[in-house]
Amino acid sequence: MEDNEKDIKKAVSWVLREITKKNPDGVAEFLTRWAKSNPDKDARWIIKDGMTKLPAKSERLEKEMNTW
Repeated sequence: MEDNEKDIKKAVSWVLREITKKNPDGVAEFLTRWAKSNPDKDARWIIKDGMTKLPAKSERLEKEMNTW
């Protein structure tokens, strides 16, 4: 992976964590839908990192992540 791609991954997960501060339910719903779409390795990293600031991890999201 090139550095610029790594920076993009980090930026996307940072944005998700920031949005979580104002709209945690929306981020949880978005990440759950994304997790159901059979994401690639990079997307799975973004999902996992992006959900770290969710106040209570979504059960549906956890269930989807367990299928990876």
